[in-house]
Parts: sequence; structure tokens; C-alpha cells
Amino acid sequence: MSFFPREKKGTQQRALKKRQSVLQQWQPGKYQELFETPFDVERAGSRNCENLVGSVAIPLSVAGPVKIQATCLTGEYLLPLATTEGALVASVNRGLKAINEAGGVQILSRKIGMSRAPVFNCQTIENAANLALRLQEKILQKQLQKWAEETSQHLQLKELQSWQRGPLLYLRLVFNTDEAMGMNMVSVATQKIAEELEKKFSQVELVSLSSNVCVDKKTSAINQLFGRGYAIQASVKLSEKIIQTVLKTSAAEIFRVHHYKNLVGSNVAASLEQNMQVANVVTAFFLATGQDPAHVVEASQASVFMEVQRKSLFLALTANNLNLGTVGGGTWLPAQSQARSLIAQGKNLSAQELAEVLAAAILAAELSGAAALASQSLARAHQRLGQGKGQNA
Repeated sequence: MSFFPREKKGTQQRALKKRQSVLQQWQPGKYQELFETPFDVERAGSRNCENLVGSVAIPLSVAGPVKIQATCLTGEYLLPLATTEGALVASVNRGLKAINEAGGVQILSRKIGMSRAPVFNCQTIENAANLALRLQEKILQKQLQKWAEETSQHLQLKELQSWQRGPLLYLRLVFNTDEAMGMNMVSVATQKIAEELEKKFSQVELVSLSSNVCVDKKTSAINQLFGRGYAIQASVKLSEKIIQTVLKTSAAEIFRVHHYKNLVGSNVAASLEQNMQVANVVTAFFLATGQDPAHVVEASQASVFMEVQRKSLFLALTANNLNLGTVGGGTWLPAQSQARSLIAQGKNLSAQELAEVLAAAILAAELSGAAALASQSLARAHQRLGQGKGQNA
């Protein structure tokens, strides 16, 4: 039997049962937990996951609270983290303790927008150059904005850039997608814009809706420079006493690890990611709050700055690619929706506020992780917390 039974709209539950019945024949009675569906099957099966058979549970923890003074937020907030990596949440919590004793984290945030970049074949280099020039005209840009906004009342074209390679023109469009992360929205809007450009310019042919200049779910210099989603600056200054009592090391030793690992080590590896474990925290936060976890690739392109000021330590984070939302995708799922409600004691946060909370968690993990390396305690912590009772060494 096919795992894709043809079903009419509104019969996802029936299709689910057919798939489960086929799988059940392989090992009867072995898939009870896997087949559980604690969500609306009709909605999930038609919008989020084709060929739906069940769900996979991931342990959820709450770290914090953490004191935040940010562009949008002021107060104390909890951090829901879904992970199977032992010691991660403990590391975040230790970092948060140090940050709170220092008075909290300072955060600046701004919305960049979601990008999509089609590629056009203009047949000749002259045509490509001409289209690039025409796209800088205010009249045509207003027309592009109109075409985009016809596809969604929650979307607005903010800016565009273009690059030419021979007869090819790569057009990077950046949209405000309101509270959604917005990849589907910008894809639909970009398709509309591309079709209208083909009508307006006879020599222009859309080759691909996405050209890898977006850049979606891949590392890139362009996203580090221009940003995508939300851009964050976060900082904290830790006294000598806090570093000694909470982190069990010194500012000089933490900075030494940062210099040798995040700066020189990243250079040796030709890596643009000057951080220790940003991907760990972003993934855990994304899974907990219903985001697309593949966007951790872009989010991990973050840089940590450290400076020893006498015996204190100034620590700052730059993260220019935090792609998340509060509507769309998996944000509606019950558990993920409830996890978001934990953050501010039931208050519905905006996407920008979520990005600020995530930045605090990242900063805490970077601080605690570097301190663990400086004190030679990282392996012991993982051995103690990541290999608990019942696990193989």
C-alpha cells in the first residue's frame, strides 16, 4: 500500500490511520508513542507535514528567568528549550545566573525582513544591465511593491538589490512579513513580481524563483553583512567577583579561550562563525517555540566579542540572522504555543520580542561555555550531566 493514499480534503485522519496500519504490520504493538498525535491532524497533515504518521517528542526544559533590558522588552523572562543534549540547559542557566547578578542583559534589536532572490536570464549582457538600472527607478519599485502587496495584506516590499553575471540578473527582494517568519509569503510575492517583470520586459525570463542569493538555510557572507529576519546586539559586563564565584575562573582566562578558539581557531578552519555554541541554543529554542529548525544554519552565523576591562569582562553578541515568527509554520502547534506563553507568564510576545529573548539565551550559553573551557570543566560537566543513570558511558 502507498504511504500517500489519495484522500479528499478533510480526511487527513483517515489517511493517517491507513499509514499507521501499514507500518503496524512490520512490528505489531511497537509504535504506540510514535503514533501519538497531540495536535489537529487535519491541519498538520494538510499544512505542515505530508504523509503524516505520528509525532516525535523532545524533552523540554525551562531556563531562567533572565533580566532583560531591550528595544522591545523590559523585565524577567523564562526560556523554553527543547533538547536531547545533556548539560546544555545547565550551561545556559549558569550563564543566566552570572548575567542576572550583573544586572541583566542589554539588547538592541531591529527587523531586517525576509528575503527571496530569483534569477532571470535576460539573453544579453545589455538587457541584464538595463533591467538592473530600471529596477532602481522609483516608479518601477512602487509597481513592484504593489504587485507584492496584492498577494498578502501582511506583506510589504522593503528593499531590493541586484547582481549581474553575464546575461543573468540576480534580484534579492527583502520583505516585511509582519509577525510571520514569512518564507511562504515571500515566495508567493516573488512569483507574482517575476511574472509581471516577464510581461513588462520581453527579453526577461525567470529561471528559478530561488537562486541561493536569498540566502535561505545556508551560510553566506551576504546574510552576515545585510542580515535576514531580525538583527540583534546583546551585551553584559561581569565583575571579577561574579566571574570568580559563579563561573569559577577569571576574565583573562575566558578571554584567552575566546581569542584562541572563536577568533584564531575559526580563522584556521576558515569559518565565519566566531562563536562556541550558538547553534545549540537556537535549535533548542526553535524546537520549543514552533520555528523552522533549518534556519539554525543562518542563525549560527553569529559573532561574540569579548574585552577585559581591568579584571571585569565585557561580552557582546552580534546575531544578524534570527528568522522566527509567532504565526505560520509550526507556531500554532499546541505544545509550542504553550511553551511561548511560558516566556512572559502568559503574555503574547511579538516575533521581535522572541528574538530578544533568544539573544539572552545565546549570550548566556556562550559565556558559560567559554568559562567551562577556561576552567577545564567542560568534559566533567558533560560526563556528569550528559551521561546520567541508565546511559552508557
